[in-house]
Formats: sequence, structure tokens, C-alpha cells
Amino acid sequence: MLTVTAIANVHNTFPVEHVVIGGMLATISLIISLSMAEVLVESEWWNRWASNTLDICNTPLLVVFAAIVTFKVLLIL
Repeated sequence: MLTVTAIANVHNTFPVEHVVIGGMLATISLIISLSMAEVLVESEWWNRWASNTLDICNTPLLVVFAAIVTFKVLLIL
């Protein structure tokens, strides 16, 4: 019974550091993905499949980046 009580009293907090690290990873991934798209446009490997794949990868990253910027602006105001 003591073990159950001890486990029930533990508070799992979600540290802000995890959110910051996730935002940094999303931003770095977006920069790399957009850079790859710019490089691939001029290469012979650019085709419709490559374009669609990069668009699918970039769209959620752009949404996350926009959310990061929005929250940063709202926190400053």
C-alpha cells in the first residue's frame, strides 16, 4: 500500500526545456528541409515526387514555426 501511495504522490511535470528543445529541432529541421529544396530545384534529381515529398515535410514544420513565432510575440506583448 505504501508503494501505491508513493507512486500516486509523484507529480509529473512537463519542463519548459522540453518544449524549447522541440522548437529548436523543428526550426533546424525546417531550415535544412528548405535548404534541400533550394538545392534540389537546380539538380537533375528534381521531379514531382521530390517536390511533393518536401512539401509534405515542410508544411507541418511551417505550422510549428508559425506557432512558435506567434507565442513568442504574444509573450512579449
